Amino acid sequence: MAKRWTNIVIVGFLILCSTSFYKLTFVGASMEKGLQLIGGVITIVLIIFHLIYSEQKNIKQNYSLALFLIVFSMLTSMVTAYVTRDQRFIYTLFAQRALYFYFLYFLLHQLKIDPKDLEKMIIFFALVYVAVHLVQTIVYPRIITNGTIRVERGTIRIYTMGADYIATAFLIYLQRFLRLNKFKYLFMLFVIISIYIMRGGRSSIAIQALTVVLFLIIDRKVRSRFFLVILGLIGSFAIFMIFQNIFLELFQQSQVDASKGEDYIRIRAVRYYLTDFFEYPIAYITGNGMQYPHSNYGKLVRLNAIKYRFFLSDIGLIGNYVNYGFFFVLGVLGIFARTMRLKIEPDYIYVKYLFVAIIIGILTSGAFAESDFIGMIVCLMYLVDTSNNTYLQKLEAT
Repeated sequence: MAKRWTNIVIVGFLILCSTSFYKLTFVGASMEKGLQLIGGVITIVLIIFHLIYSEQKNIKQNYSLALFLIVFSMLTSMVTAYVTRDQRFIYTLFAQRALYFYFLYFLLHQLKIDPKDLEKMIIFFALVYVAVHLVQTIVYPRIITNGTIRVERGTIRIYTMGADYIATAFLIYLQRFLRLNKFKYLFMLFVIISIYIMRGGRSSIAIQALTVVLFLIIDRKVRSRFFLVILGLIGSFAIFMIFQNIFLELFQQSQVDASKGEDYIRIRAVRYYLTDFFEYPIAYITGNGMQYPHSNYGKLVRLNAIKYRFFLSDIGLIGNYVNYGFFFVLGVLGIFARTMRLKIEPDYIYVKYLFVAIIIGILTSGAFAESDFIGMIVCLMYLVDTSNNTYLQKLEAT
């Protein structure tokens, strides 16, 4: 029992580090990046400790090759940043600190944390995010998080780290509601949907809506589809009436973006970063390296963001490719491929639906290089491994 709770505390602390403690103001802006580095270093140290002293047999790690490619991309891009951008190794080591949380995948295997405990932790951190978002909305203009806060047409938009956990919790509650028809799960779904609407992310809302449709169509364990469709329509209408002004604003912004065509800022950013930004051909394989803010390389990228609104984070996996190169992209695609091919238990099928949602939004989200998302995704990869192991054991027993 003591070992179980020790493992929960360790993993919980590392997840909090990956979210920079949700950027709460008591942490301090100067410590936010430090927490990410601390979490990554602790993860690597614990892995080394377990490799030396632990003699336990681990279950199969299905994502080892994909993560090896990602780690290799960290090394090659770091060399390229030094050679072609004159950015010191120590600067790049700090700048790419988010990627160190990929090592959490191997630590989870060594700790052998119970999958149910890990699932509860994912839900817990999602609820913490919901609480932070709601409290910040209520107490504004008092600030409790250093995340981005914008006021647009009387609506407070809050963006802080840890939002990826509500996407996972949404699918967990969706699966439980669709299979069990218990209204406590429906209530939590509406709470999470409300957060999405308040955040105003058009693509996020659309992707979650599509995921619900896929669940209804594909999942064989869904009960009374007709009842659920009717209930969904009633709930959707109620949500639209509550957040009508936000929906109208999102629709108007979508029309403005669509009218720009090739001049749409993301298209221009992609064109620039895939052509003029690459100074040496080798970078098309290795990537340019992650930018340290105070190096000349980092100042160039910041200037592009300020002057032209060219943000690498806005162009999704392409932005990751610009920084980390071909091997990183290959590793990310390998994670997708393994997840979709592996057989898992029905209780964890929501993980595959989440990966479908991630694939849909991958061109506009650079999440695979963000610490909070990485912390969440490696937890899901571990759940896939454990579920696949149980599935295979049951198959052998029959």
